[in-house]
Amino acid sequence: MLHCMISLGLSNFYRDSNSLTPLEVLRALGETATWFSRHQLRAEDLRTSILDPSSILTVPSLNELGIDLFSKVRRDSYRQASESIRQKRSQILREAATEPVDPAEAQVLGRLLLYEATETVSDGAAEASSHGFFDVEDAPPWDTWFWHKDGTIFCWVPDSLVSDAQAGIDANPVDCIHWANWSALPALINR
Repeated sequence: MLHCMISLGLSNFYRDSNSLTPLEVLRALGETATWFSRHQLRAEDLRTSILDPSSILTVPSLNELGIDLFSKVRRDSYRQASESIRQKRSQILREAATEPVDPAEAQVLGRLLLYEATETVSDGAAEASSHGFFDVEDAPPWDTWFWHKDGTIFCWVPDSLVSDAQAGIDANPVDCIHWANWSALPALINR
């Protein structure tokens, strides 16, 4: 595991009462890659019903809450949804006695995608251009989500789906979905 931490740049994590341990992030990343290899998911299968966070993501409208409260409630709903997905996936893999993919291997097999959930526009451009990889609100499929920090959803995108994701990123009029280098993960998690 130490080799994985170094190759991903995760040996630079710091610890305090509010920071996440690198092992939690590595495990979540490995489990996400394992989920894809175990289920052999295709682009149209990336929103599995067993991980569906839709009920958590349902929030009152902007008109009902006002902008400040709406942003806070929406950000918190994405945090809760991400955590729910991570816990369900982990439990399913544990019950199946499936070990996570080595995080260094996950880095080689896929790319790190960041989704700024409160910065979206619901125009459908990313959805149409990505052949459904992104949804109408620019969200990547929830099966790719492995972490959440300060309104950002961290996603693992297998190489086989990078071109669809890139087409959606290119069509998106705002910078709410973008790639990041794996080496930046520690700084992004600890910001």
